[in-house]
Amino acid sequence: MTDIFISYGFTDIEWVKRIQKHLAPLLKKKHLSLWSDNLIYLNKNLQESIQLAIKEAQVIIVLISSNYLDSKLPEVELSLVIDKYRNDTGKVFPVIVSPISILSISDIPQEWQTIGSISKPLSSLSEKKQEEALRKLTQFIDNSISTRKQIQNDSNVVKVINLGNMWNLTTNIFIEGANELQKQHNR
Repeated sequence: MTDIFISYGFTDIEWVKRIQKHLAPLLKKKHLSLWSDNLIYLNKNLQESIQLAIKEAQVIIVLISSNYLDSKLPEVELSLVIDKYRNDTGKVFPVIVSPISILSISDIPQEWQTIGSISKPLSSLSEKKQEEALRKLTQFIDNSISTRKQIQNDSNVVKVINLGNMWNLTTNIFIEGANELQKQHNR
C-alpha cells in the first residue's frame, strides 16, 4: 500500500530527494510508505505500477515545473491525480518548483493550495525559505494523514486483542477438557 506518492518530472529528482529528507521522520514515526519510481510491483510495468500507486495513495505531492509539464509520463499521472482529487479520495499538494506559464496549468483545479506560486516558485526563494516551505509541506501532510492512519492502526490493535482473546478462550477450553478427562480417568 502506498501512503504518499510523488509525481514529478525526472529532471526534478533533486527536489524529490529534498522532500524525501523532510518526510523521512514522518514516514518513520507513522509507519508510512512513500512511492518511488524504482519500486515497481512484481509483474507490473512502470505505467501500471504508477497507476496502482496513485490509486492507493492517501496523499499525492505534485512537483510542478516546466520539465514536468513538458514530459509525457507526468502528464498521464496528473490526469489520474486530478481524477482522484475530484472523486475526493485523496489529498493533493502541488509544489511549484520552477517558473511556469499560467497557461500550462489551466487543467489544475483552482482550489488547490500550492506550495510556491507562479510568481514565486520555490527555485526563486532563498535556501532558508525553500527549507521552510518544505517543512510546511511535511506539516500539512502530517495533519492530513494522521486521522486515517490512526484509525487503521487502532483497527489493527483491536484485531490483535481479539486474536489474543480467541487464543485464551481456546486454551481455556483445552485445559477444561483436559481436566475433565483427568477426572474421568481418576474415577
